[in-house]
Amino acid sequence: DPVENASFMPWLVGTALVHSLAATEKRGVFKAWTVLLALFAFSLSLLGTFLVRSGVLTSVHAFANDPARGVFILIFLSLVVGLSLGLYAWRAPSVRSTLVTSPISRESLILINNILLMVTTATILLGTLYPLVMDALGLGKISVGAPYFNSVFVPLTVPLVLLLGTASVIRWKQDKLKRLLWILTPILLISFVIGVLWPVFNMPHYSSVAILGVTLGVWTFATAVVGVWSRTSGGNRWRRLRNTPSSFYGMTLAHIGVGVFAIGISLTSAFSVEKQVRMAPGDHQLIGGYDFRFDGVIDVRGANYVAQRGLITVLKDGLPVSRLEPEKRTYQIQKNPMTEAGIEAGLMRDLYVSLGEPLDDGRSWGLRLYFKPFIRWIWLGALLIAFGGLIAAFDRRYRSQSGIRNHPPSAATTPSVGI
Repeated sequence: DPVENASFMPWLVGTALVHSLAATEKRGVFKAWTVLLALFAFSLSLLGTFLVRSGVLTSVHAFANDPARGVFILIFLSLVVGLSLGLYAWRAPSVRSTLVTSPISRESLILINNILLMVTTATILLGTLYPLVMDALGLGKISVGAPYFNSVFVPLTVPLVLLLGTASVIRWKQDKLKRLLWILTPILLISFVIGVLWPVFNMPHYSSVAILGVTLGVWTFATAVVGVWSRTSGGNRWRRLRNTPSSFYGMTLAHIGVGVFAIGISLTSAFSVEKQVRMAPGDHQLIGGYDFRFDGVIDVRGANYVAQRGLITVLKDGLPVSRLEPEKRTYQIQKNPMTEAGIEAGLMRDLYVSLGEPLDDGRSWGLRLYFKPFIRWIWLGALLIAFGGLIAAFDRRYRSQSGIRNHPPSAATTPSVGI
């Protein structure tokens, strides 16, 4: 959806910005580039606001259709982007950064990470704006859909996740290739074995997408754990764990969240099942190893609506495991029909049933049945990423620096120039 793309692009650039800031703080590199990323992230946020609120996009997620508001946002966007880029072009030559001296270092991987994230953002931006430009120039209406984004996004994210795992164990400034191979080769082999065995033994059929996703997810999790182990090795491990800044733990948790997200999205996309069926009371439908039995429809009345409620019993190996009750509601004031899906949520799978319309014979109904394995892992991964960012933001180093800025030292405690 183009509106979802409009919010996704600033997130990608913001992710590049966070990593670039870490390199700038630690090694003094990428200073001008970091500033430019900040400008890009804010500019894309304004662009997303324009796309969502101006009415140029047709989407169920668009908030408004107000051309006057869109013109105002477009003018504001032009001023902000033009002035900020002009100021950047004027001042950037005076910014001096430390040079990256070794290709085998965390700085180098962060730079490659930034490049991949920016290329990914550019491909999404192209797919989002190209139909609008074609329409504005009178060259016809076209639609850029999932095939385009899948074909360009996946090849860019796979090396990105591999680099993410490598960056968890590589050292700043310079590292040895032999050391990295000694650490990462066993992890990659174990991740691949788990990636092959998990879908084979737990899913109904073979899928290369599932194997790739699980391999990348396990790789990310394992390298994050090894990164913590390596950082706290030597001396009193418990003391080193306590003295490690919270920003490091936030980074580790966010990386684990990326792995969980990768597993969830790959297994969901590979093994989801959706059926649109005709069912009469007593009929059965089997999807995803679950037997859906339709028990009929009853009329119910809520506080401000009347509804027809479907009764569906879900069985596994002949035993009932859940009862789903989707509804078609009609609200008394709006008089608009609304569909409420019946949902059975679980960590390993979700089951959905949506009630359709009654059919001609007076007994049968149209229903949509959904089996979504590991879809909760997508949300769990996103929560881990967000929580990791929150932990990193509360690092005591940032609080102490803020205190120094807010409470400058007095003259009595400020050393003189000659000391």
